[in-house]
Amino acid sequence: MTGRHVAMPEWLERDDQPARPWVVEEGEARRGEAFTDLVTHRMRVPLGSDETSRCIRAHELMHAKVSPVTVVIPDSHAYIARETVMVAEEFRVNMLTGMAGFPVMKYLRDGSERLTGQRLAESLDWNGLVHMVAATAGTKSFNDLLAGVRKVRPQWVRPLRQVSVAIQRHWRGATDNETNLDFVASTIPVDGLPEGWYFTLEVARILHRALRTAAEVEEAESSDLGNLDERVAGPDKRWGRLIELPIERTRRVDGRIGRRKRASITGRNPRHIDRLLTDPHRRIFASRDRGNGGVVLIDQSGSMRLTPDDLWNIIEAAPGCVVIGYSHTPDSDDTPNIWVMAERGHVAEQVPEGGKGNGVDGPALRFAVKKRRNGEPLIWVCDGGVTDECDIPCTTLTNECATIVATNGIHQVPNVALAIAALRRAGRGESLRAAAIGKIATSDAWRSRAH
Repeated sequence: MTGRHVAMPEWLERDDQPARPWVVEEGEARRGEAFTDLVTHRMRVPLGSDETSRCIRAHELMHAKVSPVTVVIPDSHAYIARETVMVAEEFRVNMLTGMAGFPVMKYLRDGSERLTGQRLAESLDWNGLVHMVAATAGTKSFNDLLAGVRKVRPQWVRPLRQVSVAIQRHWRGATDNETNLDFVASTIPVDGLPEGWYFTLEVARILHRALRTAAEVEEAESSDLGNLDERVAGPDKRWGRLIELPIERTRRVDGRIGRRKRASITGRNPRHIDRLLTDPHRRIFASRDRGNGGVVLIDQSGSMRLTPDDLWNIIEAAPGCVVIGYSHTPDSDDTPNIWVMAERGHVAEQVPEGGKGNGVDGPALRFAVKKRRNGEPLIWVCDGGVTDECDIPCTTLTNECATIVATNGIHQVPNVALAIAALRRAGRGESLRAAAIGKIATSDAWRSRAH
């Protein structure tokens, strides 16, 4: 293979398994020919120097870098077919390959997609087309696929585009900053699975909502199968029902933590007579604060993880604060989705897992506002990507959250480290103004109030 552009998967590093030798076979640049087997460490890729072969090699190397060794569908997603999950993984790998700098939108195709689209449309295989949309979205193949569909059933082109738009919108929401992109590509083990696999499962859930039974397709006949905007995205104007998870907060924060003395203009015993000369406000009395307070609301969805160390770092910064986490399981109506991990010096032993969707951002904000005392700071740790009960981004609900943030003076930050810094500033007497990031900051509701 001297002088050839070969794949070198043995160079790849992962967090969930050690590096091992690979066997790389030469294959052709056509769909179904290339593969990556993470169990046997075998890979088949085209070894040509053309751009299509190069993109296919990059795609297979990305599988070797991020895909799980064994395909596992957790109970929370058990209703989704394995084939749907597999094409969702193809979508994740294609998008990550593009992010790595390979021109998949220009070259990743083998010329068979147009005929595939035509044949699937002729046989009324709507679900097969949905799966092909996932496998080709974001690449050169996608437009060829739709061109084939258009020859036979042009009325299907629009709803198929809606499927592509829905999963790419989910991608943008999950990768709008470097930290979130790292999560989508992560192989850090979480419950026995690479962390990024949870993004694939959410894409599979979106695809599942677009599938139709054979009877539904036959009944539709020449129709466009209805408007898939709601079918794919779910009800686009409703939060999940807020259900609190009861938690025992058995650990008691030492009352001395955070206790501090401060000068005051009122009191009984003048302890700082010298301030008559040095302090223009003449704060000669002393008062004692029993730990700083505040409310910290934390989005614990798949893109926003929280560790026990994070929780205790918050407590150290503000021992008297309230710490609330939330994460909603998509399409559920009876699963707890919000929990109070710390409240006024009482702290839980464990951090609830979360790791699902957002789904209850608005109700969670209102819940946190009710926990607030005397205008103390309320900090919201969230990347700004809020979603409905089906975990689909929604402009209406984003505007609703922006209004809550603005009217209640909520200080939004993207991570726990900045929340701790904000608590410390508040502890020094600094007032935390209403602040927004991400989609909250660019929403119409926030912009109108900012002006």
